[in-house]
Amino acid sequence: MPPRRFNGPQLRLARRKAGKTQLQLAKSPGVDLRSHAPVADWEAERKFPPGEKLPGIAAALSVDIDVLFPREGPCDLTDLRCDAALSREAVVRAVGGGISLWLLGAAERGDRHLDSAWMPALADLYEVSVDVLKAAQRRSFGEADPVPAEAVGLPVLTLQLRARVAERYPDGEPASGEIAAAVNEAVGTDVVRGDQVDAILRGIPADRVFGGAQGARSVAITGLAHYFGVSELDLDDLGAERRVVADLRYLANRYNVALAGRGDEGGVSPQMVALLSDLVNRDVTSPPYP
Repeated sequence: MPPRRFNGPQLRLARRKAGKTQLQLAKSPGVDLRSHAPVADWEAERKFPPGEKLPGIAAALSVDIDVLFPREGPCDLTDLRCDAALSREAVVRAVGGGISLWLLGAAERGDRHLDSAWMPALADLYEVSVDVLKAAQRRSFGEADPVPAEAVGLPVLTLQLRARVAERYPDGEPASGEIAAAVNEAVGTDVVRGDQVDAILRGIPADRVFGGAQGARSVAITGLAHYFGVSELDLDDLGAERRVVADLRYLANRYNVALAGRGDEGGVSPQMVALLSDLVNRDVTSPPYP
């Protein structure tokens, strides 16, 4: 099984959503197969694709690789090479300088360290820093990562969703697919998939999970908030402030008023202040604005 998690039925769903046949996927750049047969084997999980083809598969289906083929931990040398969509043969051809298939394989297996002279060229090829390459080599040799001086913060959506899941399911977290199904049933339509819930819970930023599609991202967050009984602002990792500013821009455009004051006025324009005051004080039972 490749270092990234692979799920054949999930690949089939992603392919069908992308509107591609097995043959079209097989012939996509970065996949480069002659027939559809290997793709059929992957989807049935009779075989698993080579790790270096996973980036090409994800790109062909327009799905983030960390969503379609998630990884639980940091990269080792094999992972870096595969994420660069390179076979060992391709690396040897590109780097040269005495590196061989055997030496590269020995380093990836944790049997023999890479020659330091190859490090800069390999790092450039994998599009990482030399420090990242050295850290990956340590993992290939089973060495523990040092504790970072400062932990990288997780997205607000990840932290909040983890907390909501823990509250809703105190006896144990269900599979991400079950959470997605429950959310979709609660809102009456499909707003989020299991692989997307899984990616969010693992800390993948929402913009990557939803491929930059802000509409899909917003609808999914609305559905999740409805299911867990919280405000959308509690889950949205754009932050409440940015959401409020976006809403103010919408109101300014809808009612054709200036958002910001001009010249020496500064701040919010008097017209916007008047509109907000009217909206706040308007009785909720009165007809909405035209």
